[in-house]
Amino acid sequence: MEAALELMEAGGEAGFTLRKLGTRVGCDPMSILYHFKSKEGLYRAMAGRLESQLRIAPAALPWRGRMRHLADQYRSVALRFPKSFWLMQNFVYTGPADYDHMEMVHGALREAGIPTRDIPAICLGWYACITGLAMGEIGGLVGPASTQDLEELAQLPDHSHPLLKGAMPLYQDLAPNSVFALSIEMLLDGIVALAAQHETVRA
Repeated sequence: MEAALELMEAGGEAGFTLRKLGTRVGCDPMSILYHFKSKEGLYRAMAGRLESQLRIAPAALPWRGRMRHLADQYRSVALRFPKSFWLMQNFVYTGPADYDHMEMVHGALREAGIPTRDIPAICLGWYACITGLAMGEIGGLVGPASTQDLEELAQLPDHSHPLLKGAMPLYQDLAPNSVFALSIEMLLDGIVALAAQHETVRA
């Protein structure tokens, strides 16, 4: 797994082949395929290896703290493995480490007051959001506006897009970690609001 992740980080998916991996570890590529059943099986195992890099949040933290800790862990792994991180979006379940984190999320959502029937949907939505934010950052979507962005906007007529034009200095100074942190708080606030709605209905 270490060799596979190193190879992926060196050349991305386009440069990743079983032949190259076999050369790195000193075995026949077909042996790798036999062991993992398919290239998809290898990718799932690689995603599981990345998942194992995530540290479990201290149990003493309140539910928001545990959820925030997990989100920060995902961002950290994305920044350390920018060319491999996409694998974590391809599989709902990758093995024991994944189950440990999902168990934590289920417990946190229950503690927040989310009804059991809604937890699976919110759990998957949470993972989609935090991995999407991390992918956005390593892919270049989340970050300061580029010179080209600013030049294109400046060429638009003054009466068009006044709100966006007025906000461009803020986009120019945007820090990715601020986008991530604020977005996570927004998601957590949404969980609180949803739990409150359910409590109101029950009352």
